[in-house]
Amino acid sequence: MDNIQDIGVLIIGAGPAGSVCGSLLLQAGIDCLIVDHATFPRDKVCGGGLTVKAWRLLEHLLPGIQYDYRPINHLRIQFEDDPVMEFYSEYEIRMTRRKDFDYTLVQYYQHHGGKLMKDAFAHFEQQPDQRILVTMKSGLQISCHYLVAADGAHSLVRRQLVGDPKVNALFLEQFDEGEKNDDIFVHFSKNYAPGCFYKFSSIGRDIYGFTSEDTNDDFQRHTEKFHKALNHFKVPAGRLRGAHIPLDTAQPTDEHIILIGDAGGFANKLTGEGLYDAFKTAYHAKQAIVEHKPFSETNREVFEKMKRQAKVYKYFFSNFGFKLIRWGMHYPRIIKWLFDAKMKRETWIR
Repeated sequence: MDNIQDIGVLIIGAGPAGSVCGSLLLQAGIDCLIVDHATFPRDKVCGGGLTVKAWRLLEHLLPGIQYDYRPINHLRIQFEDDPVMEFYSEYEIRMTRRKDFDYTLVQYYQHHGGKLMKDAFAHFEQQPDQRILVTMKSGLQISCHYLVAADGAHSLVRRQLVGDPKVNALFLEQFDEGEKNDDIFVHFSKNYAPGCFYKFSSIGRDIYGFTSEDTNDDFQRHTEKFHKALNHFKVPAGRLRGAHIPLDTAQPTDEHIILIGDAGGFANKLTGEGLYDAFKTAYHAKQAIVEHKPFSETNREVFEKMKRQAKVYKYFFSNFGFKLIRWGMHYPRIIKWLFDAKMKRETWIR
């Protein structure tokens, strides 16, 4: 046992959920360690947009955090070949480059004394004393009181604990370098429902993307749909990247193993937005650890929200839902009001 390291909280994954959780635990005086197999800065598939509720929450949780972003207020939405509906949101959406943004969060954690180790998770064992023994692929073993899984959509901790997600959203993206546009465009069509085609103006580039529900890993079929959408909007096909995001949320089965961010399936079921709930679940994980409460209790509001979103997701992409929302596109002032209200409505922390 002499070669086993001991830590209060072990966090697997240094993405936004893991880094923010680590920083919050440091603020609370809790000893923690983050382990990630990647070398930062590293890139990943993601639009990188921070809605007002996300950037307000982040600034509240991590005082003094500074990061580069491009503010976007102009939104355009289209259904099939209907006229494009557009409006300017009350609050900016902050478009970031995930490679730089994630690295900023890691540096914030390290600057405040956080420990980061490069290694990869292999498996865990629950011990009789309620501690958890985690074995890394390097052979290193770490004993911890809490294991926090923040290792993304393909979480190996989640796989061992509750199994792989049953339903995923597939995201495909390509970049067009240069700031040619200054808006966010989303296109809905029955040709790729449930899902959408989108274009985000970001820092130094436009991001073209496509998302659709994927239960059979039919990557080629979805790729063909994406290329058809690119051709429809006269966008030359470029280097394609893809990623899966879980649509089903993992329910807690052990008070000492906590899944946050994409590892727990905490992404908006309709829009795919994941950063807000990555920050929120990181905060609730910190609450559970500091206050010695079950994560199912501290994170109750997010679990309930995920259930509601699953229902809205099915309704939105139903025939009736499509008809109702297409009708609403004729009234941009109403859509703008609903959008702005939604962005401001959710509470930051309890």
